[in-house]
Amino acid sequence: MTKIKDKKAIATLAAGIALAAASLGCYALYQNEAQENDELKQQLERLAKNEKQSVVMQRVNAQMEEIANAERRISDEQREAALEQSRLAEQERQNAEDQRRQAEQERQNALVAEKKAVEASQVAQHQRQIAEQQRTEAEYSKRRTDTLSYLTMARSLSNTAITQYMAGNRDIADMLAYTAILYTYRYHGDINSDMTYQALAMTSQNKNVWNKHKGSVTDIEFIGNKGNDLVTCSTYGEVLRHQRDGSNLRTETLVRNAKYDFRDLYYDKSHNTIYVLSRTSHLLVIRNNTVEKDIELNLHKPIKIEYTGGQLYLFSDHTMALFDMNSNQITHQKALPNKLTCISRLNNAPILFDNKGNQYLVRSFDNIETSRVPFNGIVTAFAESKHERIKVYGMSDGTLYYVNAKGKATQLTGHRSQISKIKINGYRIYTSSYDGTLNLWLTNMSKIEPMTLCSGNSWIMTFTYDPQKANIWTGDQRGNLTEALINLSTMINRLKNRLKRNLTRDEWKYFIGSNVPYEEILGKEVRL
Repeated sequence: MTKIKDKKAIATLAAGIALAAASLGCYALYQNEAQENDELKQQLERLAKNEKQSVVMQRVNAQMEEIANAERRISDEQREAALEQSRLAEQERQNAEDQRRQAEQERQNALVAEKKAVEASQVAQHQRQIAEQQRTEAEYSKRRTDTLSYLTMARSLSNTAITQYMAGNRDIADMLAYTAILYTYRYHGDINSDMTYQALAMTSQNKNVWNKHKGSVTDIEFIGNKGNDLVTCSTYGEVLRHQRDGSNLRTETLVRNAKYDFRDLYYDKSHNTIYVLSRTSHLLVIRNNTVEKDIELNLHKPIKIEYTGGQLYLFSDHTMALFDMNSNQITHQKALPNKLTCISRLNNAPILFDNKGNQYLVRSFDNIETSRVPFNGIVTAFAESKHERIKVYGMSDGTLYYVNAKGKATQLTGHRSQISKIKINGYRIYTSSYDGTLNLWLTNMSKIEPMTLCSGNSWIMTFTYDPQKANIWTGDQRGNLTEALINLSTMINRLKNRLKRNLTRDEWKYFIGSNVPYEEILGKEVRL
């Protein structure tokens, strides 16, 4: 029973506990529900508030949406407008690009056209140049042909002029010679050519001859610078002073004594004194046309006077001496190994040549440079030109050796006998010989040939220029003095002034030919 009661008590306790637990659970659930209700209430309040805010926000959002829509519409419109502007800009860019490409194409086309035009112009220019060159060559060939033809005609006329002059037809000779000179000048020929110069020299009557000495004329010296006062000496013991007056030569005898054999003279300008050297070993001192001193030298056969370095040198066949011009006596004397054949000057110093092929350059009395003559034979004349840097050797057999500025030697032939003297004036070489001729050689010509200026039947012993180098004076074995005009301008003017008329047409046709147009030569100028 007790067990039953215990069971009941336990059951009741359990039920109480369960009830209590249920009560507690219900309370807890109630509390939870209450809390949830409060929370729901609060949530509802919040929702209500939020709803009110939401309504406001909806209205604001609606307004904002309307604003946004309006802005979107505006933006869409602006975008559309920008797109339209972009399309327009792109179209314009495309148009500009098309125009640029078209312009570039047109530029390229223009460049191609220009290139073609330039090429065409160059072709045309080249063709024109070829045509011009062909025309020029044709004209040159014609001028050359005409030049050669006219120069040949001029030489032929010169020859005819000489023939007519020799025949005594001086009038015709003058006109033919001047016509030859006129055509030679006009077609740039050389009036110095042999035939033309000979015709000019003959017709201009450029030569005067005076027989003044009994012996051979051995030296000629000019006094002063006017060219009309000169002194000459001879082997017959003569010293003569001459005054040129037109075609006259007035002469005064300073010495005439056959005991002397004068070979050389020297004019001292500073003291107006003439020194004359005799082969008989005498030296005469002449001042104011009077012999002041006759000095016996005690030299064996002296032949030459040279003034150099303020000293007077005297040379004989085998001796060299110094002469004091103040004391009038020889101060130094030196024997030479071989016989001298020529005494001249080189580099402002005496140069001596002997009969053994040696040459001696006298730097001073005690300084003599000895060497061999560069050519075979005996030197009898020598000259140099410091300005042109050329040298000429004249030999005993009449041969000449011309050495140009580069040292090249050329043998010249034109004399038949011993060369007696050589002078150089620029590119002109003058040579005299015992064959009786005075020749001119032009070194500026491709071929150097002799041109005879004077010729005679007597040995030419010496020659010199006048101070103006307008005339050459020669002295020969027969005692003649010859003056030959060598200035071309003076000769041409002299011939021109001799002309009295023109050639008639018949004379022109006969002497010149109908192929050359007739012209009047009277008054035509030739200016060198």
